[in-house]
Amino acid sequence: MSENICISVSDHRGTSHYLINRFKKRYIALAATALLATAAGGGYGVYNLYQDNLHSSQQLSLLNVHAEQLSASLSEESASNRELLEELNEKKAELDALSLRIDDVETILGLQTAEDGEVFTLEERVDSAAISSAVRGTLFRMIPNGSPTPGIRMSSQFGTRVHPVTGKRKSHLGLDFAANTGTEIYAPADGVVEVTRPSNKGSGNFLKLDHTMGFTSTYSHMKKFNVKRGQFVRKGDLIGWTGNTGLSTGPHLHYEIRFLGRALNPRPFVEWTPDNFDSLFEREKTVQWASLLDMINNVVSMQVTLIQSPHIARPIQTASNEKGMTGEEG
Repeated sequence: MSENICISVSDHRGTSHYLINRFKKRYIALAATALLATAAGGGYGVYNLYQDNLHSSQQLSLLNVHAEQLSASLSEESASNRELLEELNEKKAELDALSLRIDDVETILGLQTAEDGEVFTLEERVDSAAISSAVRGTLFRMIPNGSPTPGIRMSSQFGTRVHPVTGKRKSHLGLDFAANTGTEIYAPADGVVEVTRPSNKGSGNFLKLDHTMGFTSTYSHMKKFNVKRGQFVRKGDLIGWTGNTGLSTGPHLHYEIRFLGRALNPRPFVEWTPDNFDSLFEREKTVQWASLLDMINNVVSMQVTLIQSPHIARPIQTASNEKGMTGEEG
């Protein structure tokens, strides 16, 4: 049997004959088959890779869309939470005020009885509660309370200390607030400006407020004043700005409170709020609070009586008033 295979190829030029060894034929066929298989496999692999890439891109785009949606939803929830928190704080403040009023009615006055043992009526309770609230409000207008420089920390306390300039032990009769130059100073109670004294020595620029019932407050080392001597101020009015004038090692406010000229520790007054109403009376024993409260209560009670009976407060007409009203001349 011949090991060669004859292949004839005819065209317009004639017929050509080719002899191919049988074994070589196998090799060529196998090679062609392998080449075709490799090409087919490679093409399938590339196609699969392309499909996987496309699928991953689609998944990534979908994840980005979800992330943007979650971010927007989170922002909306955060804004909603802030609004709810603000509303909750407002409600809490209202509830605290309501609780204070309930304490006035039930604890202090609402459960009291008359001298003969008869329980006060609801109307009498309401009137008494109004008087109690008015007394508290009056006290917080008349007596220094809160910080004259809100939000500024106290850097030196009331009492004996080593003076930062002289180095000698000396009584420190007030509180120091570590306020930068130009920090606003506010009146801690209603009063009248008794002293505005510019100076580069000692207390520096110095201001004194005369409150009622024997209380005064002073402010040292100020930069400048916002009020003048003899001017009436209300609690919360801007009276000046902190500085570094006089005997001072740095910008700060030296704040004092006095009663009948005697220096008191200002800290209980600074920390005195409607929420701890009794704290001042417990911490500052040198003032006869019972007598003061009794007098304020009588004044407020008279005011309530005048409001309920306006005819009592009608001014007495004099002859000059009558002439002025009728247009007559003397």
